[in-house]
Amino acid sequence: MGEISIVEPGLQLLVVDAGRNTHAQEIGFCASGALDQLSFELVNWLCDNALDVPALEGMGEFTLSVNFTTVVAVGGPSVSVWQNDKPVDVWHSLLLQAGDTLRVKPQRMGTKTYVGVGGVIDLPVVQGSKSIVTREGVGGRNNDGASLKKGDVLGIDLHEHHPQRLLKEHEKPDYTLDKPLDVVVGYQYEHFDNWQQQLFFASEYEVTNDISRMGYRLKGQPIAYPETDLYSEGINCGAIQFPGDGQPIVMLADRQTLGGYPKMGCVADYDLYRLTQAVPGDTITFQSISSDNARAKWLLRHRLEERIFESEDTEHGADD
Repeated sequence: MGEISIVEPGLQLLVVDAGRNTHAQEIGFCASGALDQLSFELVNWLCDNALDVPALEGMGEFTLSVNFTTVVAVGGPSVSVWQNDKPVDVWHSLLLQAGDTLRVKPQRMGTKTYVGVGGVIDLPVVQGSKSIVTREGVGGRNNDGASLKKGDVLGIDLHEHHPQRLLKEHEKPDYTLDKPLDVVVGYQYEHFDNWQQQLFFASEYEVTNDISRMGYRLKGQPIAYPETDLYSEGINCGAIQFPGDGQPIVMLADRQTLGGYPKMGCVADYDLYRLTQAVPGDTITFQSISSDNARAKWLLRHRLEERIFESEDTEHGADD
């Protein structure tokens, strides 16, 4: 068993994993888990972990130290990393020795950075997950939902593998927002007036300061919905809701389990990671895509990930 010490936690530092299952949501727990599931899985693969084991999700600059020899990996948009004050690579297996420190600094405030560790973080499992959810007061050493703070120590059940892996340039996530986010419309889409549907997909929206792991509130052209009573129903990750002011809210990992606002549809699963790495002031657009085309895009992404994850070559990703 090794230990990671939190030297500086940054704006927020959490333990996250693949999230809580549907049974937990049925009894009121939010799905939780990593906001950017793609980056989360990639740093786990770089550490030769199972893709769903807990990792760290941080905002702002943070620093860690270890008391053991292990491999770690850091991933996220536009992030710099130092091992004992020496610059090291992102999206690369890094071997840390006992006493080493790891400092992580994103270039843009508000993006999420993920740190995988060669082993399993030792925290209590709550309803099938070790994810910390501050909104619900769930998870963490004391099951109080508290984010990690300076001086906290996490136990790690280490594995003995020290892989040497890195991602090729085309394998790294593309976080840019110059292309619209794909939206698969839902059954309530037909209740919006036709010109409101067109207006939504033709408009630009700005990410506001009112964002969290629960959802992103956007600002732009308001969209009207006919006066009607709606039943509350389960909320999918990526659901685009329209409250009374007509400004869209995209629901994310820590969303509530039920909601009654009208919904245009859902951001496609393969595009959610781009949205979750957007920061206040960024501009977002949407485009409608059929469920069949969305599935085809998902399969293409899935095949690329399979080629990465199934590789056993320790030199994988090395430049040709």
